Amino acid sequence: MTHAEPEKSDDLLDRLKLGDKQAYEKIYFTYSNELLLAAYKKTGDKVIAEELVQNIFISLWEKRQEAVINNLQAYLFGALKLSVINHVRSLVMENKYMEYQTLTYSENHQDTTNLVDLHDLSSIIEEGINSLPEKTQEVFRLSRYQHQSTKDISAGLNISEKAVEYHITRSIKRIKEYIKNFYIFL
Repeated sequence: MTHAEPEKSDDLLDRLKLGDKQAYEKIYFTYSNELLLAAYKKTGDKVIAEELVQNIFISLWEKRQEAVINNLQAYLFGALKLSVINHVRSLVMENKYMEYQTLTYSENHQDTTNLVDLHDLSSIIEEGINSLPEKTQEVFRLSRYQHQSTKDISAGLNISEKAVEYHITRSIKRIKEYIKNFYIFL
């Protein structure tokens, strides 16, 4: 064989199987640019393309003795195709995981935020109730917390139903103002 005559891939494969590093380098220099270009076209990312091609050649060296290779070029491009598919698949899974994490965080954050807001609102309402006169507080609590009717509150406190309605209306109005002023203050 002369230098002008290209080495046959069968000869390179036989030498590769025996651990000949020069045969491995010859395969690398013969196919790496073509594989890199194809990988770049598929991924659109030079770094990813280089990594995929590098992994193919690492795998070729590591599996050189047990790999059944009939056509070296077909083997290498087939390996590239599988690598690109696996890369895309991993990106899809990573994106799905990120979407899941974002959604889960958002829902958990929203639940936590809602609980905090509800707690804050309950505290503000309680402060508003405590700012009312004692009798109005009592009527409001019986009406809204113990769900007693106007008639029952009237009988229990020995006041008129009109007075009960007055206290409830007054308390609701004052609590709304208290909440409004609190949020304006914030």
